[in-house]
Amino acid sequence: MSRNKIIVLSIICGLIILMLFLLLEIKPEIIVYYDNIEINDEINQEVFNDFDLPVIKCNFLNKDVSNEVVVTSNVNKDKLGKYEINYNLKKFIFNINKTITVNIVDNIKPIILLNGENEVHACSIQSYNEEGYSASDNYDGDLTDKVIIEKENDIIKYTVKDSSNNEKYITRKILTSDIEAPKIKLNGKEVVYVKLNEKYNDEGISVSDNCDTSISNISIENKVDYSKVGVYEIIYTAVDSSNNSSSIKRYIYVYDPNTGVNINGGKKGVIYLTFDDGPSTYTPKILDILSKYNIKATFFVTNNGKDSVIKREFDEGHTVALHTATHSYKKVYKSVDNYFKDLESVQNRVYKITGEKPMIIRFPGGSSNTISKNYSKGIMTILTSEVLLRGYHYFDWTSVIEDAGSCSSKKNEVEKENCIYKYFVKGLSKKRSNVVLMHDIKSYTANKLEDMINYAIKEGYTFEKITMETEQIHHKVNN
Repeated sequence: MSRNKIIVLSIICGLIILMLFLLLEIKPEIIVYYDNIEINDEINQEVFNDFDLPVIKCNFLNKDVSNEVVVTSNVNKDKLGKYEINYNLKKFIFNINKTITVNIVDNIKPIILLNGENEVHACSIQSYNEEGYSASDNYDGDLTDKVIIEKENDIIKYTVKDSSNNEKYITRKILTSDIEAPKIKLNGKEVVYVKLNEKYNDEGISVSDNCDTSISNISIENKVDYSKVGVYEIIYTAVDSSNNSSSIKRYIYVYDPNTGVNINGGKKGVIYLTFDDGPSTYTPKILDILSKYNIKATFFVTNNGKDSVIKREFDEGHTVALHTATHSYKKVYKSVDNYFKDLESVQNRVYKITGEKPMIIRFPGGSSNTISKNYSKGIMTILTSEVLLRGYHYFDWTSVIEDAGSCSSKKNEVEKENCIYKYFVKGLSKKRSNVVLMHDIKSYTANKLEDMINYAIKEGYTFEKITMETEQIHHKVNN
């Protein structure tokens, strides 16, 4: 080979080498960054974290061509597993590819929440009544049914693992002590009515305790005098082995059916304002006055008037009691069944309005009425005993303002108002309780009520509403 040929070949080889070198120098490179760190192979990403595609950087001949790189990805950030992100750039004679693996992993521990406190009192760890718990995971969701419970000494341990084997536990400490008093329940009624010189056969109590299987330390204090009219208490006390005690009372009303029962008794100097036959258009005015003086009264309602007025009586803290639905003597006193059907009708009405069934009643005409003789001889003797047996409390009155009686026959409104005011003042006594019979169906009663209240306040009387604990006022039964 001639010297010239050698030179030419050498030049060609040199050019080829130079071109290859230049091509290597200008060949684009795709660089991948994630969280400002260069990534060459794999990214580990926690499940459910916000996952953004990595940042790429690519230059060609000192020019940024990153936007020309085609990115394809099958990453599902909500599902565990390995995925690929492919980067491709076709430029000049180059076809550049780069692949990054994204590994979606779950490194987050589940959460366990306990119902109740982390420290609780119980007789023993075995007797502790589990209050419940819940477990959840960012990936697996509800894991409550996967919780494992272990008991050791005074510790309950709750453990749960998710599908990625992340484990979480929480403990509850049982303070073994008995701080709970026995629970007592009366057998029979809380309030019992016994006729004078008869005797109540004590039905006793039922006792349960959180720690003791049985309670033997039970005492009964019974000072009932069945030979004397009055209200008495039977007090039952139970003590458990840890010396926790609780008591309950039964009230015994000893009454004489042949005379006025407790007519001179009750809370001395207290006035019970009672309104019969409503509600009516005058009842709201009466309620306004009672509200002004913060006085609670008792309304013996019928099926008359608006439900909304009864609701207001109840909502404002007054006692809604029963006076029968129709107040028809002919109907209610025709028979015992008739009476209770009529009474239950108004009771159901009040229940629908207030959600409570009243057990406080007043007989139309009072228990001493004689008009009932026209429809059924002896019915009041039966009813006054029967209502007590069925758990009702009935109230007559100690004074009446005659707003439905003699005062109603006066010539005009002013005379009627003056008349009822005089009866109100005359009927009060500080030596006994004062159950005042009024009617909220009378305009003049509503008009004069404030004057009557002001008189009573000035004279030192107080006001209360009738409740199931109020000592009953009964008249002598005359039929």
